[in-house]
Amino acid sequence: MKAISVKQPWAYLICSGVKDIENRTWPCPKKYIGKRVLIHASAVPIEMVNPNSVFTKAQWDRFSMGFQRELICGNNIVNSAIIGSVMITDCVVNHLSVWAEKGVYNWVLSNTVFTTDYYSIFYR
Repeated sequence: MKAISVKQPWAYLICSGVKDIENRTWPCPKKYIGKRVLIHASAVPIEMVNPNSVFTKAQWDRFSMGFQRELICGNNIVNSAIIGSVMITDCVVNHLSVWAEKGVYNWVLSNTVFTTDYYSIFYR
């Protein structure tokens, strides 16, 4: 099974079923559309000085206070590990999701599985 490497907290949000889009500068290869891929939480997370530097207001407002606290404190955030899997259902530009960045390829994700049995791995 193939894996894609995603920085934290994005990997956590994808595997939690919160983030339904992965933004990339290249299109998803057609052979992966409709396939399940592993989510690898990369070794280096995004530096979150404050939530406004990482999330839009629309994204942040979708989280409960408890979930916001979890993200800020880094609870359940694991790096350098396979933390789940997801189905890539489509690849479009300018998807309507709050997670879609405009002008890049939006890989549409569904059927997420989050595992607590982490597989530590150095992935390239």
